[in-house]
Amino acid sequence: MQKETVTLTMSPYSTPDFSHASGQVAYNMTNDYLFHHVLQTDKYALKGLISALLHKDPAFIDSLEIRNPIMIGDHISEKSFILDILICFNDDSIMNLEMQVKNLKNWIPRSLSYLCREFDRLDHGDDYDKVKSAYHVGFLDYTLFPDHPEFYATYHMRNDKDNHLYSDFFSLSVIELNHTDMATEEDKAYGIDTWASLFKATTWEEIKMLAQTDPYIESAAHSMYSSVTDPAILDMCRKRDEEIRGDIRRREKLAEQDKQIAEQDRQIAEQDKQIAEQDKKITEQDRQIAEQDKQIAEQDKKITEQDKQITELKNEIAELKKIIDEMKQ
Repeated sequence: MQKETVTLTMSPYSTPDFSHASGQVAYNMTNDYLFHHVLQTDKYALKGLISALLHKDPAFIDSLEIRNPIMIGDHISEKSFILDILICFNDDSIMNLEMQVKNLKNWIPRSLSYLCREFDRLDHGDDYDKVKSAYHVGFLDYTLFPDHPEFYATYHMRNDKDNHLYSDFFSLSVIELNHTDMATEEDKAYGIDTWASLFKATTWEEIKMLAQTDPYIESAAHSMYSSVTDPAILDMCRKRDEEIRGDIRRREKLAEQDKQIAEQDRQIAEQDKQIAEQDKKITEQDRQIAEQDKQIAEQDKKITEQDKQITELKNEIAELKKIIDEMKQ
């Protein structure tokens, strides 16, 4: 894995001044390639973002190491995990930043998988007291839990009964970019809502206004401008956007196919139910016919018995007549 170690001092940007930029941005930082590239190249801005997320003073971060820098022109793929910014701090704790604006219905298992992957970094034979903290922070442009919307939520392992914290080594955070209106006063104090607004900004006028609020955000704005004015980076943003759109179309097509299959299964199940009902009715009819046949057979038997009795009675009468006639003679 490629590694890049940086020392965090002052803003490193020496990009073209974006004061003359205006109108719509080609891509904002919800494009995960641009998100990665800006924060990878602008360590000063990255430091500001991380300190805000951790509710810490920027001086808290002395140094960091980006474990997976992207190389311009390299093929990128969702399955390669390359578009997650893995950051290793000077105390060996690690943070994973991820931008996902489309609801692919897999965030919860995906984020847990990523977090566990980074937490389990002990080598064979290492003592467990060497375990370091792992953070996973996801920026989502949708509501993860529709019945429980929240701007910035952090989850830990806790006791189900009394909510007692099991460990703070394991931390998973979610920032819902569509809920900046729900930011707490503490979130606002650290400017997390301003960072969210920067990521979603669609015009340079809006970005310039946000850049005036914080030097780290100003640095990110300059780096963003430098990135989107670079044809190679812009092309990668476009390819990434097309890849995501294509993935969404494939998922939608598969979802529609699953829906059609489910509907077909429902229709088949309904037909099976109707056939079973018909079979039940036919069985009942057969039972009734068999009962009727039984009754008819019993009636025929009775009639035959009656006919026999009548015949016997007639014979007796005939015999009596014969006797009477003989007596008369």
